[in-house]
Amino acid sequence: MVENATHELTRKFGHERVRGDTTEIVVNACRLVGKPIFFAVIIMLISFLPVFVLTGQEGKMFHPLAFTKTFAMVGVACLAVTFVPAMIPVLIRGRLRSEEDNWIVRSFINIYKPVLTWLMDVPAAGIWFMSFLFVLGAGFIGSPAFFVAVLAAALFFGCVFFRRIVAKGVAFSLLLVAATWSWHFPKLGREFMPPLDEGSILDMPVTVPRVSVTQAADDIRLRDMIMKSFPEVNQVVGKAGRADTPTDPSGIDMIETIVTLRHKEWWPKRGMRFDDALKEAGGLVESLQHRGMLNSNLPAADRDGLVNGATMAAMAAFDRTLRGLAQRRQVEYVPVVARELTLATVDDLLAILREKHLLKSEPSQPQREQLADALLKDHGLPLVEVPRREEMTRLLSALSQKLVDQGFVEASSDLLALPPSVLLAFEDYVATAVGGEKASLARELFDRFEGRLDEAWVARIRVLNWELEDQAGGTMVWELLTALRDQAAAGKVLAKSPTDEELQAVRAERSVLFGQSVFLWHRSKADIVKEMDTELQMPGWGNIWTQPIINRVDMLATGVRTMIGVKVFGPRQADLTEEVVENGEKKTVVKQPGIQTISNQIATVLRGIQGAVDVFPDQIVGRSYLQIDIDREKAARYGVNVADIQETIEVAMGGKAITTTVEGRQRFPVRVRYARDFWQTEDALRRTLVTGRRTQPAAAQDRSGMSEASAMASAAGMGGGDEIQIPLSEVADIQVVEGPSVIKSENGMLRAYVQLNVRDRDIVGFVEEAQRAVAAQVHLPPGFFIQWSGQFEHQVRAKKTLQIIFPLVILLIFVILYMTFNDFRDALLIILAVPGALVGGVIFQSLFGFHFSVAVWVGYIACFGMATQTGIVMLVYLHDAINNRGGLAKIGSLADLREAIITGAVHRLRPKLMTEGVAIIGMMPMLWATGVGSEVMKPMAAPVLGGLLVADEVIDLLLPVIFNWYQARRWRRLHPQRA
Repeated sequence: MVENATHELTRKFGHERVRGDTTEIVVNACRLVGKPIFFAVIIMLISFLPVFVLTGQEGKMFHPLAFTKTFAMVGVACLAVTFVPAMIPVLIRGRLRSEEDNWIVRSFINIYKPVLTWLMDVPAAGIWFMSFLFVLGAGFIGSPAFFVAVLAAALFFGCVFFRRIVAKGVAFSLLLVAATWSWHFPKLGREFMPPLDEGSILDMPVTVPRVSVTQAADDIRLRDMIMKSFPEVNQVVGKAGRADTPTDPSGIDMIETIVTLRHKEWWPKRGMRFDDALKEAGGLVESLQHRGMLNSNLPAADRDGLVNGATMAAMAAFDRTLRGLAQRRQVEYVPVVARELTLATVDDLLAILREKHLLKSEPSQPQREQLADALLKDHGLPLVEVPRREEMTRLLSALSQKLVDQGFVEASSDLLALPPSVLLAFEDYVATAVGGEKASLARELFDRFEGRLDEAWVARIRVLNWELEDQAGGTMVWELLTALRDQAAAGKVLAKSPTDEELQAVRAERSVLFGQSVFLWHRSKADIVKEMDTELQMPGWGNIWTQPIINRVDMLATGVRTMIGVKVFGPRQADLTEEVVENGEKKTVVKQPGIQTISNQIATVLRGIQGAVDVFPDQIVGRSYLQIDIDREKAARYGVNVADIQETIEVAMGGKAITTTVEGRQRFPVRVRYARDFWQTEDALRRTLVTGRRTQPAAAQDRSGMSEASAMASAAGMGGGDEIQIPLSEVADIQVVEGPSVIKSENGMLRAYVQLNVRDRDIVGFVEEAQRAVAAQVHLPPGFFIQWSGQFEHQVRAKKTLQIIFPLVILLIFVILYMTFNDFRDALLIILAVPGALVGGVIFQSLFGFHFSVAVWVGYIACFGMATQTGIVMLVYLHDAINNRGGLAKIGSLADLREAIITGAVHRLRPKLMTEGVAIIGMMPMLWATGVGSEVMKPMAAPVLGGLLVADEVIDLLLPVIFNWYQARRWRRLHPQRA
């Protein structure tokens, strides 16, 4: 609105001052762009319909963005057609500057106009360039069929418009070269959402179900100590088993350890690039060969293997050494900084008391230091280790009490209150009105404490980085030398075994130069997780690394605590076995595998796929059970009832309720059970006595005239006879057997999980490859089937939704464009901006390394609407340039038509620069943003920036050329005699 009105006023008044009533000029200028602006806003709103139809997590995440965008566009549209036109005659006054008066616009015009003029003469070149961009963009897509289709279309449209055979051949050859090049581009993967850095790590290792509480506690303490030794770690809190709640069915074999990380500004630089160490290892090999310690005629393959193996071993040792040094320096600095900050807090409180005129006498510097030392252990150190406002409150209370005890102040109720002031009263009033927290002395001093703590640690880390850099060169060279000696000795390629003194001489020669040329880098969070995983390779434990929030979300949404889970369903848990005789030996063979075996087979296949980490199948079998099989023949022989045996087992192990006591409204069962020493072990349980009856021989009973039924009853222990005590082992077989630790089911079927995470590749691509591998290598018996679950399910669901709604939205946009211009070719011409935006978005997305995700597609959606809006404005200016010359009927020649179109395109250059400039300035900070949430903003911003830049090239260069082509055909029909 403003730009077009300014342009018309400039045409009317030139370099003179704007005077008089300009309402009519402004109204005509606003009327020209009013309808296109309205429909452009409608199109941008419609382009966000795919976001509104998203469901699940993606819907909850991006619906607020879509609503905000919609409300903002509606508000802007209302202001653009109401308030802005009314203000233009009032505010647009004085001398106005044309496009050529601005050096930025003038510079772009001087470049754009000659290029556009040349493309008018050679339109095939512009079409070929766009075909070239489409081929480049298709190279980043992993679908071969899509690449072939784009290449075929690019070869056709990029060559058919050239008139000469030579030009067609050159264009065809260049496109084939570009296709060959782009085919080898790294392919873009797919995932649901970019992983959000929560600033913490969740370690969820699993072990065998039979682990004891003592062993689990010892292992978790050891794991916590190792993780706490990392200088980037602030706090480690581990939990084994489940809490005292029925909603957390975790076994003792599952650990949850939350690792809280420090601020990234507090992380020391202690990481070295692998390539730098690899290069130095190669130089050390040459030095050792020159000194006669290594064989000089090593084959290239053996030399490369020696260098790579030694570098990997040296990198692990180097990381361990620098990690330990950095952690020691941090531990040493904690008491120092705690004392400094405690003393600063003492000075802050004294300053406030002095301002309130409550100090009776001024403490001297030694007295203030004595106060700080007295508070250091109980309050200063805890505040530095885990800063909390509650601890600051306790520190101030203890400090004020000491000041009172030493007579520096008098006890009063307002001793720890802020000095009264008008500003403080106003802040308290506002906080009360909005429900906020009122200002307090503890909060103010705690904020100062945190600021000083951050400054102190940043300064300390700067000094620590210098120390680490000084140590890095010599440490790495030494670790490489020792690793090369060990690797060469194992490979039997040592010419002679070097001593430590000889290696030290090589180290002194190489470490100075290497230390000056190499740099240390901050470890990323992914690097820290890999390093922890390496250090925590403990027998019997399987590591699973995730984050606290996403872990809970995944478990609630999919039931899996990792990125991916394979659900194995089947009718049985254990294997079906049978005994066979082979070569005279009896063997037990598996006839049909169970869920546990199938899960182990799937886990074996998944471990061989690139990107799979933390692969761990559920250990269904592994719990020890005491199995007691009653021998009924022996029980009958001893005159013992089966019920008596079962009752003895119940009383001995579980306890049996014999009565109930009534105490008021409460009832308490009274249970009888053996002492723990009499049943805790298998041998003790075997000695448990069972009551039987000694019966007379059957022959004697027959001679006494006893009936056959009476004899049978007596033999069964139901007759008379003396009571005897029989060990339980005489009438039952007692053994400890392996059984299921937990029986998991879903939809009435037995189920087990194979859990894993994916690292350094896209999740959806990994799942597709894993599904093919498992289907090819794992045979499922009848009744068994598997289901894949995890984060990728959300991506698949969102993809299905977008595949349906996206074509409908494009069709609806096309209909609105046709309603705007009442011309099928104009609407189709503007739609060309959409694939141009797609190509630009793909190129920028690949440059920044983002996979396809819901966040990326939201960026594309926003880009499509903006590109379509820009195309509408361009087409409006092109039609206006023709209408200003009386329309096609009054244009005298094709040269005049071309000149009019070029003029209209150049006229559109200033609003384009303003629009693009605002968008780029607004989006650029998102690409380099840091902190929580930046992982989602960056993938959204990259397609928007790339799509705008490439779509604008399509609009600025290709759209006027194609517009000129079909407008020239219309002009020839109107002027057949001139054509």
